[in-house]
Amino acid sequence: MDVTNTSRLEFGINGYITNLNTPAYGVNSIFSLATASAPHIIPTQYSNGEWPQLPGTLQSPYMALTQSGVTNSYNNTVRSNLRLTQDLDFFTQGLSVTAMFAFDVNVTNSLSRSRTLQTYIASGRDEEGNLLTEISSPGSNELGFNLSRYGDRRFYVESALNYNRRFGDHDVSGLFLFNQSDYSDATERVGSYKAAIPYRQRNFVGRATYGYKDKYFTEANFSYSGSDNFVAEERYGFFPSVGAGWIVSEENFFKPLKNIVPYFKLRYSYGLSGNAAVNNPNLRFLYLTTIGDSGGYTFGAPGSQRSFTGFNESRIGGNVRWETSYRQNFGIEFGFLDNDLDIIVEIFKENREDILLPDYTIPYISGFTTGNIPYNNVGETENKGIDVTLDYSKNWTNENFFSFRGTFNYNQNLAVNDGLPEWRYPYLNRIGQPISQRFGYIATGLFENEEQIENAAVQAGDVRPGDIRYKDLNGDGVINSNDQSAIGYGSTPRIVYGLSFGGGFKGFDLSLFFQGVGQVDFNYSSGFGTQPFSQGAAYGNMYNRVLDRWTPEDPDPNSFYPRLSTNQDATTNYYTSTWWIKKADYLRLKQAELGYNFTDNNFLDRIAVRKLRLYASGTNLLTISPWDFWDPELGDGTGAVYPNIATYNLGIRVNFQ
Repeated sequence: MDVTNTSRLEFGINGYITNLNTPAYGVNSIFSLATASAPHIIPTQYSNGEWPQLPGTLQSPYMALTQSGVTNSYNNTVRSNLRLTQDLDFFTQGLSVTAMFAFDVNVTNSLSRSRTLQTYIASGRDEEGNLLTEISSPGSNELGFNLSRYGDRRFYVESALNYNRRFGDHDVSGLFLFNQSDYSDATERVGSYKAAIPYRQRNFVGRATYGYKDKYFTEANFSYSGSDNFVAEERYGFFPSVGAGWIVSEENFFKPLKNIVPYFKLRYSYGLSGNAAVNNPNLRFLYLTTIGDSGGYTFGAPGSQRSFTGFNESRIGGNVRWETSYRQNFGIEFGFLDNDLDIIVEIFKENREDILLPDYTIPYISGFTTGNIPYNNVGETENKGIDVTLDYSKNWTNENFFSFRGTFNYNQNLAVNDGLPEWRYPYLNRIGQPISQRFGYIATGLFENEEQIENAAVQAGDVRPGDIRYKDLNGDGVINSNDQSAIGYGSTPRIVYGLSFGGGFKGFDLSLFFQGVGQVDFNYSSGFGTQPFSQGAAYGNMYNRVLDRWTPEDPDPNSFYPRLSTNQDATTNYYTSTWWIKKADYLRLKQAELGYNFTDNNFLDRIAVRKLRLYASGTNLLTISPWDFWDPELGDGTGAVYPNIATYNLGIRVNFQ
């Protein structure tokens, strides 16, 4: 709404409502049960209507799905903002001032009517053929009641002074902005008064830009930011940045190349940014020392000790301050083929310092424990990589066209300092390794006979032929945690890329989107579905890969599984090791659509239609990956979570006259 000729008032609001019914046991929990309950051990349901369960095992996933009750989750979200803009051209051209107020709220109501039915185990039949059962696990038919309400809200205010003006060949702009947010978290993750205290942050931001002849560009920014997470003298941090750009293709000396490279730009930026957030809401105000119930103290010499109840310092306050990131970015932009082909290459590097971590470099003799040791700004990481984007589009007519877009990102991060004391052996050190680097044992194959076992380093448990043999890195003749080292890439991919294709011909059009990741691997031996008989012979369901195993009759050294055993005989076969680390790169046809647009205007006029389109589309249609145990996009673990589903759609879109 234009309040006056120079004043404009804008109001925006959006929101959504969801109402979801799920089994009371929980969707992902039911998938997890599927890996814990072998279907051949018990029937789905006994013939007398009772529900079966072996003593010492979990309930069946079918029972949890159909008999646990229902949870109804009602969620509503509203986001709103009110902005006033006032032009100040009467004072000087290009000057304006804005003010904004925003309010966001998320509210969830969860009503659960749940129960755990009594289960039974059959022991036989009586003379008349009736099933004889005994109670396996007590329960109730009555539906319980639980109602929980939680949510969060944010108040946000902003005011800014803006300036933007051109003087001949000179472009000048400036901004000075103030904003402040007040965020109150009352979601399910908040379990204490301290976590429920509102988060407050305040920022003073400035920016100035200058451009000359539309080919030289510079920019300078600063942020003076304050957070309530720090003590008063450390509450604010100053974070400046600068950047410059040069369109080389606008220079006279570049004119001979314009026919080949019509657009060529170089740009560079360097700046600082800050972080005050701590992911755990119960770890706020780390500068404060907190007192908690210690459970008791013991005094005196052995033989004459006395114990007392009391309180202790549950966490010692540290002199904490803002984390700081130092970021550099160098970019090159090319245009070819009359700018139908664009290539953007960006090289980036980030050094992050003063990361808030427990300071375990403080020696244990200081009196601190792992529970109350102070947090300090001791962490440091390095991150670097490259981004490449390639865009090509060619339109011959409105109906005949082709487009392609490819993106590639390679990212490598390293731990420079992690707040841990130095490790006993260099190969155990996490410094210089990727942040998410996995550590484990190096498998050298399977033991072939008892003689190999006797001549090898001592491994824990009942070691037999067919078990995994590990490398003794420190040469002490014993396999233990001192023989672990960095193995594999980790479950976070270092390479992420995407490919998009689009084209049209005589009314037909096709679009394809592929996504992929590289240099990533998962640890297979991590749950019921992958670790056989980990809770006993009758516990756990297995993927069919367990059939490929070492046996005395078929002692294949390259079998997928080593010798199988139950938890009654402890083994080291399922330690995290190179034996279980498998590549998880994948390329997936994420989306595809084939359509036809009717172009016969006479036909469309006869049916009173302006546009008519038929199409077929799909999602998650094809995956190529060496990881064939479960969907690699689900990540590490056991694959026992709600899966990505393939969808197929047929549609018609009509625009009437």
